[in-house]
This record gives sequence, C-alpha cells and structure tokens, in this order.
Amino acid sequence: MDDTMPRSKKPTQVAEPSSGKRNAPSKKTSKQPVTYDDNKFETETAWLVYKNDTSIRNIIPERRMVTSDFANKLLGQVIARNKWKTFVVTPHVAYVEIVKEFYANIHYDIENPDHPKYRKVYMRGQYIPFSPLAILRYYGLDNTE
Repeated sequence: MDDTMPRSKKPTQVAEPSSGKRNAPSKKTSKQPVTYDDNKFETETAWLVYKNDTSIRNIIPERRMVTSDFANKLLGQVIARNKWKTFVVTPHVAYVEIVKEFYANIHYDIENPDHPKYRKVYMRGQYIPFSPLAILRYYGLDNTE
C-alpha cells in the first residue's frame, strides 16, 4: 500500500432504519456495500461513484476473437508480428464487482506525472500499476507502437 497518501477511514453513509416491513432484496442493492469500505475504495468519493454510478451499470463482456479468421489479412499479420495471440484469444471470466470497483477507483490525475498516484489504481487494499507498460509486462509483450 502507498503510505504517502493517507486515507479517511470514517464511514459516511449507513443503511436507513428499518420500517419493520421485510422486502426481498433487489439484485441491484444486494451486492452494493452499505457503508464505505476502505479496503475496496481509495476514497469516499470513489465509493460514491461506485454506489451511484458504476454499481448500477452493466458490464459488456469481451468476445472471443478467432485469430485464424484473420490469418492472411493485415490484422492477422499485426497480431502475429507483435506476438499478441495470447492477448486476443478467448477472454477470461470477468469478476463484475471487481471491474466496477476498478472503474470507480480510477482518479482524474491518473495521467498527471506530478501526482503521487500517477498511473496507479487502488484495488483491494493496495495500489496496482496501471499504465501501458504495466499491461504489456502483464501479458509478456514488447513495447511496440
């Protein structure tokens, strides 16, 4: 965890008192955190973005690309030349809640080199490098244009 940036740990919103009636939980609210969780969200603002925006949006899953369909075409040549085959084949299962937390935690200064969290995203209690170079390293790819 990046010790240079202190984070607030106080919860700011709590669940409303019960009216005594029992309703079945809706799909939208059953997975949302009731209070701010500093292990999932870097700041209270990130939590509010999640709660009010990203948690209610659908995630569009990636589709499988069949590289043999492009074997004799320019796209296939680019994929082969850059060793992108592992990058473009069958996508892995996405953990929707983590994807939504990721988007909520992206801050406006992510591309500001003077910001202490330049190209880092807070995820599950730690700062994860998030840059073109970090993505290339993750996939074992060369730094090509």
